[in-house]
Amino acid sequence: MKSKLIGVLAAFALMSAIQISPARADTISKSVNVFAASSLTKAYTALGAKFMQAHPNISVKFSFGASSTLATQIASGAPADIFASADPVSMKTAAAQFPVAANYLQNLVVLAVPKDSTISKFTDLNGKATWLQCGHNVPCGVAADAALKSEGVVMSSPVSLEPTASAALAKLLAGAVDAAIIFKTDVIANSTKLKSIAFSNPESALSQYQIGLSNAKTSKKNVWAKTFYAYLNGHDAKKFLAASGFIVNPYKIPQ
Repeated sequence: MKSKLIGVLAAFALMSAIQISPARADTISKSVNVFAASSLTKAYTALGAKFMQAHPNISVKFSFGASSTLATQIASGAPADIFASADPVSMKTAAAQFPVAANYLQNLVVLAVPKDSTISKFTDLNGKATWLQCGHNVPCGVAADAALKSEGVVMSSPVSLEPTASAALAKLLAGAVDAAIIFKTDVIANSTKLKSIAFSNPESALSQYQIGLSNAKTSKKNVWAKTFYAYLNGHDAKKFLAASGFIVNPYKIPQ
């Protein structure tokens, strides 16, 4: 009799567990909020689409912009599960929510010009050519300033300082200027329209990207945020990012 009672209780416990499991599953967030540097827009959009195709019930939502602006938004309470910054300084601004960040990618700024441009060297910017760069406080602008200082031959000034790398790219593609200092990844993404002129000192033209997973309670419970974070750091994603022009070990930037 006692063994029968134990069996009934075990069966009841199993049925209860089965009934509770779906309820618990319903509490798991199926949305992942990713804040990322604007230079990652094309690559991350493609990676997000691949991830959602493999996981149809999961929604990956992106907010792209200048890393410094995104960091300020995060520090002010904007909900972000993952933050991919184009510089360590912006990541530090968001340190309350992203206290642990890792070096992720590197990118190079270059002088980008239309395919049919006669501009072939940096001193050509000292003539009648119009050019622009990113603002001094955003990653692509910080790298541009350092690269220009190292090159030491450009005496003219940019006609504008753009708020994001994507804004600088858009103006160049629209024909608003003759040249722009932008990330090499943006030139590769628009290789049928643009060509690049590399700075003589690549080290001065580098921008170090970092990535972090939020320590917020909601993110800790979000298993899909952790899953997508692991995906972005995985072999396939990094191979794709390397093919897009980012510098990722052990992959090399395409020439």
